[in-house]
Amino acid sequence: MNVIQMNASLLQRLPAPAAPLQLQGIAQAMQRAIESQARLIDDLLDFSRVRTGKLALRCAEVDFGALALDLVAALGARWPSGRIRAQMQGADPLICHADPVRLEQIVGNLLDNAMKFSPAGAEVQVRLSSEDGFARLAVADSGCGIAHEFLPHVFGLFSQGASGESASRGGLGIGLALVHGLAVAHGGFVKATSAGPGRGAEFNVWLPLHRSA
Repeated sequence: MNVIQMNASLLQRLPAPAAPLQLQGIAQAMQRAIESQARLIDDLLDFSRVRTGKLALRCAEVDFGALALDLVAALGARWPSGRIRAQMQGADPLICHADPVRLEQIVGNLLDNAMKFSPAGAEVQVRLSSEDGFARLAVADSGCGIAHEFLPHVFGLFSQGASGESASRGGLGIGLALVHGLAVAHGGFVKATSAGPGRGAEFNVWLPLHRSA
């Protein structure tokens, strides 16, 4: 909201007529801020539904691997300061009986989190695999890392759970809490690991694979 207010104030102070490129840049900044606020509100509403058991899942057979790779390609193209590298381990598709919209939220929030806390020029690594009847998604970054004592709490609501550097970068920590809630709603589970502050972090999600009759 502060970004929107700042750019609206800037628009009011611009001389008339202002340069088209200058106006375009301000409009784009405001649009990004509006989209960010909309995602934040949606995440809060969805998390509330998860906590109260009111989240309706519209499940179908979904290729989780293909869905995740498509999102990696889409989000990677919008991250000019870094790179996302994805690896599919194994040739078999990762078919889950799940709500595809909620799976997109899981993958998208993990990628957003990794990009947010990675330095310019960094690489985020995404691995997809099958493990003991579960589809596993691992998203690893080389960012500011997580202190050991915060690891058990990193999926809690409003938890930034990392070093002071990451906490100063803002955000309400809703995304990871929603990832946890959505994974559990699908019969899955999550885990975060980190070697410590300044040494990156890895976030893992396991979702049950669909068993064909």
